[in-house]
Amino acid sequence: MANASTIGFGLRMVMNVGNTPATSGQSEYQMQNAPGVATNKGDPVSIQDAGGSQGHLQDASFTVTDDGGNGGTAWTTANSALLAGVFNGAFFIDASGKPTFANNIVAGQTTSIDYNTGSNGITCLVNDNPFQEYVIKADAAVTQAMQASQTENFNTNNYTATDNKNGQSITTLDIGTAAATRMFKIVRSANDPENKDLTAPGANVVVITAQQSGLYS
Repeated sequence: MANASTIGFGLRMVMNVGNTPATSGQSEYQMQNAPGVATNKGDPVSIQDAGGSQGHLQDASFTVTDDGGNGGTAWTTANSALLAGVFNGAFFIDASGKPTFANNIVAGQTTSIDYNTGSNGITCLVNDNPFQEYVIKADAAVTQAMQASQTENFNTNNYTATDNKNGQSITTLDIGTAAATRMFKIVRSANDPENKDLTAPGANVVVITAQQSGLYS
């Protein structure tokens, strides 16, 4: 039976490892003013480890990240910044001086000074618990071997700045790039009644950040 939808929704928090309740806790990270690429709710994010904005948050799903590293399907522990977590929105003062909370940050987002802090930076909220599990949609069939494997991990698919719906990511899990050096490990099927056919594209699966891929693992 085919799945009801093959359209992605990024990474959504569910339980913690061991099927324990998740607190849905978030931490604040700073993003540079006028970032080079967009960042959408539900995208994996990392910390820039090179360039003039070293230490700032960046989206990890673009083919080339803000620090010039590999992202999306090309992401690898060999030469990409390790994952800090999953992006869940941001706060900033826009160019007109209006306090703004947004699901996503567009490329080149302009801001103005927040007089409470004296900064024009963008404050991002990130789910950074290394034991957090997420639901994501797979872009192809998922075999039992993939679920059981301790060495196969998977990246999110590449996307462009327009690949979002009202700021929500529509990225999916790229089943075609399995390797030990990728972002996420499949834990199990999400058992969504309308999207649990693992033999067809569009199944919802539960993943966790691979141990060697996470900044805090």
